[in-house]
Formats: sequence, structure tokens, C-alpha cells
Amino acid sequence: MAKAAKPPEPTPTVEEALAELEALVGRLEEGEGDLEQALSDFERGVHLVRSCGELLTTMELRVQQLVVTEDGEILAGPFGADGSEEDEQA
Repeated sequence: MAKAAKPPEPTPTVEEALAELEALVGRLEEGEGDLEQALSDFERGVHLVRSCGELLTTMELRVQQLVVTEDGEILAGPFGADGSEEDEQA
């Protein structure tokens, strides 16, 4: 008999993913569990990091769409880490 396909796991929010990553890192640093558990935790961590990257990219695109100048024009340029527009001449 064939195994039934597992339904996909719901995508965690960035905050949920970071909290889970912190827990995974803590377990790995403490050396809790056996090698198989450590490998499973590492694989889950890689999955969470990729998921966060995709979510953050999507959020960045949404923010770029929402930024409007005083004249009502939409700015779609990149933003620096401090939230300001990056210098386009750099």
C-alpha cells in the first residue's frame, strides 16, 4: 500500500521561524540528542533559513510598492539597513 502524501507544513512567520531557529541552535550547541537528531535539527534549520529569506524578499518587494513620495509618486528603489534610501550614486 502506498504512503499517503503528507500535507505541506504551514509556512511559519519570520518571528516563529527565528524562535524555532534559536531553539534548534541551542540544542545543537548543548549537544542534546544523538547524531541523527542533530542532523534532523540542522536540516530543519536550513529549511527555516531559506523560508525566512523568501519571506523577507517578499516583504521587501511589498514595502517598495508602498513607498510614496510627497508628490504621490511611488518610489521603488532599494532601502538601506537603517530604513533610508540607499545612495544611488554609490
